Amino acid sequence: MGEIRSTLDIIMEKAERVTVTDEEKEAFMKSEVKGKVRGLLQKYSDRIINKERLKEEVEAMGGERYVVATAVLKKECLDRIEPGEDSRPLLEILAYVVGLDTKPIGELLSRYRQEQEENRGNRESALKERLKDRGISGTAVLPNLGADPEWTRDLSEVKARFHQRIAAQYGML
Repeated sequence: MGEIRSTLDIIMEKAERVTVTDEEKEAFMKSEVKGKVRGLLQKYSDRIINKERLKEEVEAMGGERYVVATAVLKKECLDRIEPGEDSRPLLEILAYVVGLDTKPIGELLSRYRQEQEENRGNRESALKERLKDRGISGTAVLPNLGADPEWTRDLSEVKARFHQRIAAQYGML
């Protein structure tokens, strides 16, 4: 009588014939480390762990995994920095865990704020003039920048330039 084989036996038999190349092993490792770093960064953002614990976890990866983890952490933090929002926690991670000089980012954030304020003033003046041409004027008239497509576009362009400058500054292009 023939032997009845389980699904597991069949899978194990087929798995014996599969070989994984070094490139595939490296890709698996990078993917695994990337997922772990993203999880740690999320825990830090949610205040489940502090920066010291985050650093310990990254350092515990050791060797090549540590190198990959710090590179991933750097990219994730730089990608998540949004001008106009509180970037201090991300800057803290970049400085404390990755060892990155974050002063240039602070300067870029400052430049962004200046550009945004300049654009805001120019756009508000243009909208007030447009309203004045329609017979609407006075000290109580405040243009709604949020409803202005041109302001939204300008803001988007300034943010894009900010992210391009960060990428160029830190070799992320």
